[in-house]
Amino acid sequence: KIILGIKEGLYNGFDDPRLGTFAALRKRGITQEAIKKMIIDVGTKSNDVTLSWENLFSYNRKILDSTSNRYFFVPEPIELKVQQIPKVFNTKLPLHPDKPERGFREYTVTPSEEDKTAAFWIAKKDTENMEPEKIIRLMELFNIKIIEKTDNLVTAAFASESYEDVRKIKAQLIQWIPHGQEFPCQIMMPDASMTKGYAENACKKLKPDTVIQFERFGFVRVNEVNERIVAYYAHK
Repeated sequence: KIILGIKEGLYNGFDDPRLGTFAALRKRGITQEAIKKMIIDVGTKSNDVTLSWENLFSYNRKILDSTSNRYFFVPEPIELKVQQIPKVFNTKLPLHPDKPERGFREYTVTPSEEDKTAAFWIAKKDTENMEPEKIIRLMELFNIKIIEKTDNLVTAAFASESYEDVRKIKAQLIQWIPHGQEFPCQIMMPDASMTKGYAENACKKLKPDTVIQFERFGFVRVNEVNERIVAYYAHK
């Protein structure tokens, strides 16, 4: 079926992400160790067995969680303008929350002198439940209050800096990328569809075959880094 599908153009090759071949799994960032672990745990059976994708992803997640650095990715980006920012914010985002020795990504948010405004990119999906007066937390940065939302722009105002202010109300936490610090990114999904958006500038230094975690999005394997990142989605 696979060979016929490749001949007919249904699949792009044996490493097409829709397939369960070793080549396809490798391209998505599924490790050899995870496959071996699943095979050993299933063991030998007298009857045919159905292997679970979720079990494979669970094995792989445990391996990748400690080895993969974290970055922000904003699919289908929407512009966010935050007003009344009281000062310059310097933020350090850890490459791994449990391994500070790996280093940080550092960003400076400088509001304009005229109206104390700064611009960001946020994911379109994160804007779906936004409404005036709602409090949102820009992860590891500060809290904002929504003023207005349109199809292409969200306007908000600085609310406060402390995470404790929003933890009590269980405010939504979203990833963000400063305007001008974005890097184009395309992610091939398991159904062969393409998710486009912006990754943060720090991703320019990534090497092919590196597996990273885009926070709140999932693990991906970097395939190429040129004028943009092209990556393959592994799993949540």
